[in-house]
Amino acid sequence: MKILVEDIPETGLTLDLSADGKDIEALSAGKLDFSFITPVSAHLNLTKADRNVYIAGDINTRVRASCSRCLKEFVHDVRADFSVFYVSGKEAGREVELRAADMDIQYFEGPELDTNEILLAQLALEMPMQELCKEDCLGLCPRCGADLNLGTCKCTSETKVDARFAKLKDFKVK
Repeated sequence: MKILVEDIPETGLTLDLSADGKDIEALSAGKLDFSFITPVSAHLNLTKADRNVYIAGDINTRVRASCSRCLKEFVHDVRADFSVFYVSGKEAGREVELRAADMDIQYFEGPELDTNEILLAQLALEMPMQELCKEDCLGLCPRCGADLNLGTCKCTSETKVDARFAKLKDFKVK
């Protein structure tokens, strides 16, 4: 959904949205590490100040992701509150040091904001860097690839020692 900034009243605008996950995935050009199971529902409060827009809201959806440790697919519920300030115009091209307050500022060009782009940006920020099926996931054995969540593997616990360093195995410090 496109929102014309000039159409936002002085009193603000409240929107309840339901966006198809496939539409949001299409905006990412296949660069997401998860896929949507349910539509993305959101409640947005928009307030306009000149050509700038402040948006506060919440997002709810359910996604399918792969565990970073054991590679199994799992379902993850995403519920997040967010607030962001959209400033009209291009972002400065020169490099500057960011402050904490700058992290909630986004830039937009043109007369409108796309709600799907807003939702995609907030969902990407909300997802963890490494998706885990459970907090204590043991992952895969680095030698044989067995899933350690299902039990111990058949590998020997003793690692193969390089012949050049075999003598150091018996070395003891007094």
